[in-house]
Amino acid sequence: MDTRIDYDFIVRLKPKTNRNSQHVNRDQPLQKVPATFPVNFLLYKRPIYYSLHGVAFSATDRRPESISRKIIHIPVGDSLCHHINDFKGILTDIGIPGIKISQILIEIATKAHGIDTCNGVLMLVAIRKTVYHEARLRNEEDDIGRAERESMEVEAKPIPATKSSIDALERVVLDASASARDCTVCMEEIDAGSEAIRMPCSHVYHSDCIVKWLQTSHMCPLCRYHMPCEYLRT
Repeated sequence: MDTRIDYDFIVRLKPKTNRNSQHVNRDQPLQKVPATFPVNFLLYKRPIYYSLHGVAFSATDRRPESISRKIIHIPVGDSLCHHINDFKGILTDIGIPGIKISQILIEIATKAHGIDTCNGVLMLVAIRKTVYHEARLRNEEDDIGRAERESMEVEAKPIPATKSSIDALERVVLDASASARDCTVCMEEIDAGSEAIRMPCSHVYHSDCIVKWLQTSHMCPLCRYHMPCEYLRT
């Protein structure tokens, strides 16, 4: 199954919510908390399947899967551009490809230009990893193809003819006036006056050759005529 992976992203500023605020115990004296500007990196995955005809569709029974979330707190007043190497390290750790890291860092630098890190906002860097899987839709042709493969696998197994059917084969002695013929089992000529076996399909072989053959395969070597066998009886 073929797999293709794409990455797209968005960098935006969001207002801080109460969930970002620290709980304050009013019975304790107020302590000065260092002010920071959070930069939140979120990586999540979305699976997409496409058919052999290139038609893509989402896996509707699966929600986007969160892969990684990392937050770095930048001291208020610092320029985000001074922390580009820190951002690069985070993106590398979560497995973002190099070319995409460069694009994300450029977008962060663009968004960081002129922002006030004291105004109660945070930066969100959301990265979506889209994984494309090949999906063959099951149809009648697939079922037919599978049935043909299974039948060929069954046919390939050595299935001997029954002993009674081999013993019942017609024994003949080739007349001296008959035209010469070869035994296709051993590829040697059947001598005139020697005993041979004629199968029901009329093909003639050396007696020893065809008996050994049928003890392994129940089919005529030339025309694949089927002799009785235990497999066909079941």
